[in-house]
Amino acid sequence: MATGTGRPWWAPAPPAAARSAPLFPSPPSSFTADPPAEFLCPISGTLMADPVVAPPGQTFERACIQACAALAFSPPTVAVDLSESHSCSSAPLVLIPNVALRNAILNWCDRLALPHPSPMSPDTAHDIVRRLMPQDRQRSSLAQRPQPQVQQQPSSRQRGDALEEEIMAALGTEGATPAEQASAMALLRQATRENREVRRQLCTPRLLAALRPMLLSADADVQVNAAAAVVNLSLEPENKVRIVRSGAVSPLVDVLRGGHTEARDHAAGAMYSLAVEDENRAAIGVLGAIPPLLDLFAGAAAHRARREAGMALYHISLSGMNRPKIARAPGAVRTLLAVAAAEARRDRASDADAAALRRLAAMILANLAGCPDGRAALMDGGAVAAVVRLMRCGSAAPGSTEEEYCISTLYGMSRGSMRFRGLARAAGVEAALQPVAEGGGGVRRDLARRTLRAMRGEDDEAPAMDSGLLGRQWDDGSVVSEGLVSIRRPPPHRSNHAGPSGSNTTQF
Repeated sequence: MATGTGRPWWAPAPPAAARSAPLFPSPPSSFTADPPAEFLCPISGTLMADPVVAPPGQTFERACIQACAALAFSPPTVAVDLSESHSCSSAPLVLIPNVALRNAILNWCDRLALPHPSPMSPDTAHDIVRRLMPQDRQRSSLAQRPQPQVQQQPSSRQRGDALEEEIMAALGTEGATPAEQASAMALLRQATRENREVRRQLCTPRLLAALRPMLLSADADVQVNAAAAVVNLSLEPENKVRIVRSGAVSPLVDVLRGGHTEARDHAAGAMYSLAVEDENRAAIGVLGAIPPLLDLFAGAAAHRARREAGMALYHISLSGMNRPKIARAPGAVRTLLAVAAAEARRDRASDADAAALRRLAAMILANLAGCPDGRAALMDGGAVAAVVRLMRCGSAAPGSTEEEYCISTLYGMSRGSMRFRGLARAAGVEAALQPVAEGGGGVRRDLARRTLRAMRGEDDEAPAMDSGLLGRQWDDGSVVSEGLVSIRRPPPHRSNHAGPSGSNTTQF
């Protein structure tokens, strides 16, 4: 409120001799237009530079309401109780930035070619509040000058609520610019980067619904920060199903197909994290994530993006519903075989990265061999001969983990397939498996022997199942070795999304 005389409503008229020196800071002389009343702080009567909302919904200049709280004084215009008991309580005053009002004030200044207001200093705010206090309180507050106090940190619940309101205020502003959206997404990304409790607090249906259109934004900064925020939110196990149920998978698929490069990489990480949860795998496959993940896995993207695309495909392939989808995806078998057969690199670090991708491809091939559609697609794509080449002169060295995946793939294709016998003889499967079958004990020997028996038409499926030598039979009917069981078995506690080739705890 203003008096129309250029001074706050609460300030008494100064003596004539002192009228040339105003008691309190006022807008510069260039402010020739009276601002709307809602732009003025109810405490200081000046144009607000940093408006914040305090319970139960009033807006003040931040420094002014903080001064009231520090002095434990509630002016008549302040509805919230700022008594001594409140200021010393364990529940500090929660202030939410009023982003919409601040933007309106700045737009008003721009329209009138006026300078933007500057935030009020704490000392000035304290002086203003003291003048509003009764005389006895003024003397008491002056006798005890406020010392620097360590402000109590708000709880994670309060931080999460305040952040959600701030982000929603920015996104909910009508006609919000891409810069404002990018700022809100950057704030969400930063807030969810390190604090687990804040990640849990911010994974709300309201915020997830606001995230979806940000993933489809044409602005690179908006899309990149939104995709990274989804990755961070998905790190908490209890958030994974919420994110999928909120409808975030379809926008992520669109980002994988044609988003900005960095956003696409983050989308692959989000798919990987979400696919770790068994309940999400079928939905991710149905919503079309498999083809763009295959493209990214086979493409020239950075190693981390390719690895996370491969990890997402691996976890997706653990669902019996998804294996036929992967098998029928155009070029899927060819892509997986090409990655599995990639040549070693001269650089040690690059070779380690390539080896991790080769291992992922072999793992996915072994999973595909666990369903009829997968077996047929593998044999159509020349997988029998390709796997034999890997065992003879490729990455699947004798005794390696990759060799076990290759043998598991051959065994899967041999189950109940007359066609496999002819392809296996032509590819030299017997020569590749015979040394393994005659070697020491272990899963490799057992799988190799049963594959050789299948080539000869000896049906020992029932004895193999009964003996337990093959490890476990899964609900979807596929049989894997104990070595592969260790891949599928999740760790007892998972604080971040993890996979068979190591824990991915990257926060973006």
